[in-house]
Amino acid sequence: MSEAKRSVVILYEHALLGEGIASYLRANSGVEAMVTSAHDLDAVTSALAFGPTVVIFERSDPLRQVDLTALAPHAVLIHVRTVVTRGPSATAATHRLETI
Repeated sequence: MSEAKRSVVILYEHALLGEGIASYLRANSGVEAMVTSAHDLDAVTSALAFGPTVVIFERSDPLRQVDLTALAPHAVLIHVRTVVTRGPSATAATHRLETI
């Protein structure tokens, strides 16, 4: 039995960061990665409706209006700042990039 391919949604404020993470994951983890601007709330809602396994995000002003846990209730949420800076996790539901 083959393992289902994991899907990742990357919600970025800075395009270079979002595309860079997606490129890295596609090349090294073989995941399906969808990249969406955090400034386009309709696109964010649409991307999360697909039920991703993982959501990687930058906490930006537009995303403060969105409850990611409600829109992607089964996804692992990864806040980029905690991975890039190696700072403490924001919540118990936040995991490091290596878990993908």
